[in-house]
Amino acid sequence: MPKSTKSELSNARHLAPHVQRPTITDLESLTGFSRSTISRAFNPKASVKKGTRDKIIKAAGEIGFSPHPGARMIRSQRSFRWGLLLPHLENSEYAQLVETLDAEAHRQGTNFVLGLTHYDAKVESSFLRHWAAGEADGVICDAVSWTENGDLYRQLVDRGYPFMALYYAPDGYSQARRDDYESFCIGLRNLIGMGHRRIAYVGVDHPQAKFTNSFCAYKEVLKSHKIEYDESLVIMNANNRESGVKAWQLIREMSNAPTAVMAFNDTLASGIWIGVHADGLSVPKDLSIIGSDDIPESRLMGLTTIRYDRAELARRVLNTLEKMRIEPMGPQIVTMDTYVVMGNSVSPPRNQSKNGNRKNRNN
Repeated sequence: MPKSTKSELSNARHLAPHVQRPTITDLESLTGFSRSTISRAFNPKASVKKGTRDKIIKAAGEIGFSPHPGARMIRSQRSFRWGLLLPHLENSEYAQLVETLDAEAHRQGTNFVLGLTHYDAKVESSFLRHWAAGEADGVICDAVSWTENGDLYRQLVDRGYPFMALYYAPDGYSQARRDDYESFCIGLRNLIGMGHRRIAYVGVDHPQAKFTNSFCAYKEVLKSHKIEYDESLVIMNANNRESGVKAWQLIREMSNAPTAVMAFNDTLASGIWIGVHADGLSVPKDLSIIGSDDIPESRLMGLTTIRYDRAELARRVLNTLEKMRIEPMGPQIVTMDTYVVMGNSVSPPRNQSKNGNRKNRNN
């Protein structure tokens, strides 16, 4: 039986009452290559002559063929997908992380599947159970609650499923974290060296908020400089830019307002920045601000922030997850160095009015 021509295959598809998915048999007929050669051509690690691979990939594109993912999963006993579970995407740090992890996954011949929990432990549990049932080869997760879903996390680890926590985890769990304690200390010491003594801290609304490196650095540096810790200067109900603006409004109303703010991340810092300028004030003349994450908008604002290499984090995380997939092992820790990037959002404090209230200062 003569081989079908490319035009015949194409016309048959357009004339068919129901569009059929192009098969490997169609690609065999079109290219003349065997099924095994075609299969190897779609495996980046398989040994196939470049010319042969190029011809097969080009022909596949012309008829709309792609390897069936289910068949590949059955043969390899893996999904070639990694799960990434985050609370939201409003924080640009998360969005940047998604992009770098996804790019690295594609480079390694896999993919990332994104799930958003919206800080709901039940939603997180549903994602984790679904992915661990075979939909993903492993998961990296910014955990909602180590209390509510703690038993599930432990079950995944005990059965050898590649589970890695993002940023923070108790002992006994694999994690990808930033070594940013000293960077936060450097930023705070810089503020104190400029003459700031009333420094506010704005953190996230999260069960672990007072165990983060940033907050621990905040308390320790104040103590080491003999500056009294003032609970009224700590705001822990912020998660996004809008709440950053609200945090500024609380700061603005303080009877003895701070002259500087250290924010848990750049998203909060940018919200505070927006609030300051909306009130006709300016950064750093009226308020010095330090953030963390080095998101794109912080660079445009000139925010003093803390930076780490996201591309390197993505490479190391995926390599570690792959090792955990191949051979169950103990907790794996991926630690990223950080450093302070000085912007123009900090300066010595202005002379304070008697009660330090910014509203009075503008009257």
